[in-house]
Amino acid sequence: MIKGSERPVISVTMATGRQGRAVIRHLIRKGGFQIRAITRNPSSPNARKLAEYPNVEIFKGDLLDQSSLLRAFSESDGVFGNTTPTKDWKLFKGSMSREYELEQGRNLIEAVKTIRSQGRLKHFIFSSICKAKEPGKNHRAPGHFQNKWNIEELIYAAGLMEITTILRPSSYFENFESDLPGINLSYKTFPGLIEPNKPWQTIAVDDVGLWAMAVFNNPNKFIGKGINLAGEEMTGNQMAHLLTKLKRFEDKPVQYFKIPRSLLKVLEHDLATMAEWIERGGYGANIDELKTLGNELGIQMTSLSSWLSYKLAVQKSDFKSKKIIFQSQVYGQ
Repeated sequence: MIKGSERPVISVTMATGRQGRAVIRHLIRKGGFQIRAITRNPSSPNARKLAEYPNVEIFKGDLLDQSSLLRAFSESDGVFGNTTPTKDWKLFKGSMSREYELEQGRNLIEAVKTIRSQGRLKHFIFSSICKAKEPGKNHRAPGHFQNKWNIEELIYAAGLMEITTILRPSSYFENFESDLPGINLSYKTFPGLIEPNKPWQTIAVDDVGLWAMAVFNNPNKFIGKGINLAGEEMTGNQMAHLLTKLKRFEDKPVQYFKIPRSLLKVLEHDLATMAEWIERGGYGANIDELKTLGNELGIQMTSLSSWLSYKLAVQKSDFKSKKIIFQSQVYGQ
């Protein structure tokens, strides 16, 4: 555990995002930390929900405003840093902006450097993206991957690896859930970006929080290191077959559906580049080593099977609720 005060202070950037919430949940579950949830909008519903947790304080902070980060990081023992490329969506380009994310990264690094120089900050976790399985082949990577890796280089250049751990998650299970009609996860289709027989490493976003908690609790084991993270490696057809087995009550198999590359290029061009990168080589996490390390640390990663089972249970619950509402409206029940 980080040494500092009686209850070490961990600051979590982008606290209302998926990674931020996962990190906070696991730090709370482990106990022993005072958590600063940093968000641009402290009055948002997600921020108010975080404020209900024990030992969580909401701090206003913006990765584009370095002074706000300095205030939020003040007297912190640890910082979990995350950045986003997502900005304004444009047709044929999408929503990902290189300079937008790099500016966040530069501000984050400068704030960490400043707080570290004051003598208290002992551990910085930066959330990046999983490196390639065969880095020497130098396949063209998507821009939002390059952003993260460029920020990693800035961390090294700033001399911060002495207190830094870099976590590099692969694609999220949660990305299989889409709001677009016809290409969302269902009893009939399993949507994906890549060819059906190409292997694809994935992870539950909650496991980013699981690993961050383990890293903060074992600094001597992780400081100065970068870790590629994934929980599963399956083809699209294997994922669809898994979902078929889990749903049980229907005979028709779930079909893997590859989202047309032409559609990706129109809606989010960088995702089309990402799909091509995965097909050519893909993420390079060593899942067997991660499971062994997890066993040593007493943590267990989320399987795609358990994640899908939970989603099926939620879908069934939602269906039953809607059915009851419909019956009450029609029959007065």
